[in-house]
Amino acid sequence: MSTAMLYYLAWQEDDWLDEVLDRFPEVNALVPSVKTFEMLAEQRKSGEVKRAVLVLNAAGEQDRTREFLQLCMADPQMSVDPLYIVGLKPEEEEAWQEAYPNAKIIVITGFAVEFDYDAVLARMEIDLEGAH
Repeated sequence: MSTAMLYYLAWQEDDWLDEVLDRFPEVNALVPSVKTFEMLAEQRKSGEVKRAVLVLNAAGEQDRTREFLQLCMADPQMSVDPLYIVGLKPEEEEAWQEAYPNAKIIVITGFAVEFDYDAVLARMEIDLEGAH
């Protein structure tokens, strides 16, 4: 496993996962549970993963997503990792940004096929390389 890892956390497979897998050679796609948090925290603490980018799809399970994020925000290493929250509707963006001011909230307006995934994935790539 690389010392830099993009973690894609979602409750089900989706378009974002497809895009992330097409762009990044190593992705760890997981369901955001307590057990997942413990595994991620241990990988960061042990130094197995030195840099991480968390991409969390909040669609469909917003309460459970918030519970997972509370765990991450309480962890000294994971709380400073770049965080992208995807899968939200435009009317949800402001509340999530207020709750997680350091997160990059990515909302798709219009048609998904017209969305510039590449621009967002390029930002994730820069964050993963450590330039955040």
